[in-house]
Amino acid sequence: MKNGMKKTAAVVMAAMLMGTGAVVPAAENMGIFSQTAIVAEAASVGKVTGLKSNTLSNSEIKLKWSKVKGASGYTVYMRKNGKYNKVGDTKSTNYTVKNLPNATRENFKVRAYKTVKGKKVYGKYSANWNTATNPQACKGLKVSSVGTDSVKLSWTKIGCTNYRIYQNLKGEWKEIGKTTGTSYTVKKLAPATKYQFKIRACKQDDKKTNNNHYGKYSGVVTATTKKSDKITQADIDAMKKELQEYSNSKAEYVNTHYMEFSTYGEEFNTLEEYYDLCIREKTPNNSGYNDEYTIYFDETDIGGMIQSFKEDLDYLYQRKPKTYLVVYVEINSSYWSVYFLN
Repeated sequence: MKNGMKKTAAVVMAAMLMGTGAVVPAAENMGIFSQTAIVAEAASVGKVTGLKSNTLSNSEIKLKWSKVKGASGYTVYMRKNGKYNKVGDTKSTNYTVKNLPNATRENFKVRAYKTVKGKKVYGKYSANWNTATNPQACKGLKVSSVGTDSVKLSWTKIGCTNYRIYQNLKGEWKEIGKTTGTSYTVKKLAPATKYQFKIRACKQDDKKTNNNHYGKYSGVVTATTKKSDKITQADIDAMKKELQEYSNSKAEYVNTHYMEFSTYGEEFNTLEEYYDLCIREKTPNNSGYNDEYTIYFDETDIGGMIQSFKEDLDYLYQRKPKTYLVVYVEINSSYWSVYFLN
């Protein structure tokens, strides 16, 4: 009768333990007292908490979790085909899963165990943890085509969620875009300018998070945009600056007699101040001018235009050596008007 009561107690404790999710080893060839002891030990195995991870590479993930008091060790599981399969055991609170495919999402659980009479008695599974391995390094990055204001990049396809594009901006690499394809066109670039780019692949844990894993950067490619076939504002600014400096150098009489002039009622003490005042104040509306020169957008020979304008300045100074000419540019809808103001 007493033995019956002991067996009943063991069964009750086992049932209670199973209700908590703990696993009780088979009691073959074990006395009722041994089985009762194992059941009691199993009831005291705590649940693993704090499961996190750190992706080490494109094939390794290191798992970490909080210590369970009194645990002999831990068993790590990874889901495959809808089931959690054992990966390995460890005595510590971390475990590195190796030989994984690159750029893949994985799902893990961990549970603690105690060793009782040579048998492992498990506590509850931890909450599941999703993460991913890194992609491979991107390869085959090249410049596919170059325009006056754009550069098209292309590369070899690898497994990943998307590709991130980086540009060297003033010595620092900045992410400028992303794509799921194997090409990307960088736009709004300046003509006749050198640029550097590189890329890397990104793998996201799942669609609901922004936890990203990156492969190594590709090699760097360099591209120089084509020279614009039209006149730009930068061309006009450079032309105006060169012509004004040339005009200043040709104004020999003004350079030596500028203090004799009275201009716009303002005082000036140096030749630079006089020039600055003239350039700032003179316009086609308040000054005379020799002629109007028109430059259309489809003209491309900037060098030829500058040389022609310099010859015009030479001619004007020969006719009127005491004249100081200001280069004035007026921007219109499809052309620029250039004036030499007296």
